[in-house]
Amino acid sequence: MSICSHSHGYIYLAPTGVQKELISPSDIFVLPASETSVRDDKGGRISHHALPYIRWPRPLNPSACTPLFLAAFRLRGAGCAIHTHSQWAVLVTLLLERDAVGATGNPDASAEVFEIERIEQIKGIPKGPGQKGNMGFFERLRIPVIENTAKEEDLTEALERAIEVWPNTYAVLVRRHGIYVWGEACNFVLHCGTTLT
Repeated sequence: MSICSHSHGYIYLAPTGVQKELISPSDIFVLPASETSVRDDKGGRISHHALPYIRWPRPLNPSACTPLFLAAFRLRGAGCAIHTHSQWAVLVTLLLERDAVGATGNPDASAEVFEIERIEQIKGIPKGPGQKGNMGFFERLRIPVIENTAKEEDLTEALERAIEVWPNTYAVLVRRHGIYVWGEACNFVLHCGTTLT
């Protein structure tokens, strides 16, 4: 989980390898809110370990999700982002994969978006940035699906592309892995995270 306080100028990041329920305030990494890029001046990727942290609680390490959270802050102005390995999110991606293979006969086929409508739970999800109101029962919620990678940070470019291609989404499913959810405030993100997973 990560929180970006744009008004105060800080990004707060959970460490990797620590059960989130056991994190104490002294375990939190802090970055300046201006540091939302993991690219150097030439466009090459830099490690999230090389970012100018204001606080690095040793011996902990920043979350491997850091570059993905920073992408949501930079590209969507999000105030909070979470990532879970929800069994339901993983199951959805497996079912989409199965249906795509069955429909095409191609063993490498996969769906690029999860779509759902006529379900009560989507009524708590906003229509999209800059749009007023929440989704309606008869509207179609679309969540893009990206392919998993061996390393978490290698998902960054695919997540950035999904955010650009799907401007109304607040989430991205990662095939055989989980889901990323972001939004303006933590209560919204936690609501969406539990609604979608």
